Amino acid sequence: MDKPPEPLKPKGPKEVYLKIDGTYLKRWGCALVYKHKKDVIFYNFVIRENYHNYCYDLARISESGYKICGVTSDKHGGLISSVKTLLPNIPHQHCLVHLQLSCQKLLTRNPKTETGVELLQIARHLNTITSHYEKNIWLKWLDRWEKRHTDFIKEKTYSKEEKTKTGKPVWWYTHKNLRQAFRTLKTSENNAFLYLDNPNLSKDTNGLEAEFTHLKTKLRIHCGLKRQRRANFVKWYFYFRLMKKRGLKPTRFVH
Repeated sequence: MDKPPEPLKPKGPKEVYLKIDGTYLKRWGCALVYKHKKDVIFYNFVIRENYHNYCYDLARISESGYKICGVTSDKHGGLISSVKTLLPNIPHQHCLVHLQLSCQKLLTRNPKTETGVELLQIARHLNTITSHYEKNIWLKWLDRWEKRHTDFIKEKTYSKEEKTKTGKPVWWYTHKNLRQAFRTLKTSENNAFLYLDNPNLSKDTNGLEAEFTHLKTKLRIHCGLKRQRRANFVKWYFYFRLMKKRGLKPTRFVH
């Protein structure tokens, strides 16, 4: 386990549409995983998700012989920036499931205002869109909601005690969670529907969560591993998983 192998390279140039996500393994670090269809083609174990780690991994994938034609991910800022830097001309689809869950977390399952109930309904319909016609209807729905509730989402609450350095009362948006949920949807419009024009591009990162769950289950069996051995375990795990899917027979497998 001390010297994990490099991720398997393709047999010749290969076009890939990547699903990318990371999962934190408590205090140990973060596993970054890059999946094309059903195959995890690249993986890394790092201290944290950030721009530099994503740039390193994307460069390694390209150097290995893969041609990255599209990416689907959550809205992690470091990944968005790294794709813009290294692959500025490819479509970068934002995961619709992540967008929905982000909105639901902010609004809760049972919003206390009618405005919140309406926005939650809009968010829940996002992942059902299958055509440009349905997309345009959804965009108009969101636009109408914004026009009807502009004053509501701009409402401010002023502190009766705290003041700024200039003597003005400290304030905050009264419905900040609802406002943030709306902005999550609004700022994702340009990257939420790229899959409609790119059939090979996934609209979500489903499949990676199952990989993460299986990995964490295996790691719990080996809970006494130190950080470096835990990092090596992650790399061995994905290496052997890919070998098995490609029909190769490793001499050693991670149980």
